[in-house]
Amino acid sequence: MSTKKKLKEKFREQPYNKNLTEKDLDALISQCGCEKKNGGRGSGLRYVHIKTKRVLTFDGPHPAKELKHYQIKKVCDFLDELGYFDNEEED
Repeated sequence: MSTKKKLKEKFREQPYNKNLTEKDLDALISQCGCEKKNGGRGSGLRYVHIKTKRVLTFDGPHPAKELKHYQIKKVCDFLDELGYFDNEEED
């Protein structure tokens, strides 16, 4: 199984994986054609899908490095809207 597919599965796990970090998110999000941008003030995170210009923003995890459940859900919902999880066999 490819690293890309493993990462996708980690984000889709139920209950949510408690060990996912911003670094994992950066790796996953870059695989679907998104760029990380300046998220604004403080710990803000912002990702822009290059083709559609859709934007995902939220406060990054702090003080711990692990993503919270609501952040993982928001990422999954965003990637579902882009159709990223639809084509599992392409990995």
